[in-house]
Amino acid sequence: MDEVQVIDQIMREKLQATHVKIIDESHLHRGHKAAGGGGHYHLTVASPKFEGINLIDRNRMVYQALDQQITGVPKMIHALQIKAYDPKQWEEK
Repeated sequence: MDEVQVIDQIMREKLQATHVKIIDESHLHRGHKAAGGGGHYHLTVASPKFEGINLIDRNRMVYQALDQQITGVPKMIHALQIKAYDPKQWEEK
């Protein structure tokens, strides 16, 4: 399973995500010394767990779900841009 599939699976399992879109932007950062391993991803996720939760706490929930991929060795994720929606917000989008 590649990194994108792992992230998708974790979002669906841990956050019961109803929509997950991941764009791997790692190729834009090749040779980036500060990367220290791990890829660069843009994540759009919709989850009923985000209902009534502010944006900062939604991001915290995503980071907590992906903690092992962000802090583990080897590091899978170096940088992550997040757009998090509840189901109603996602439908309106």
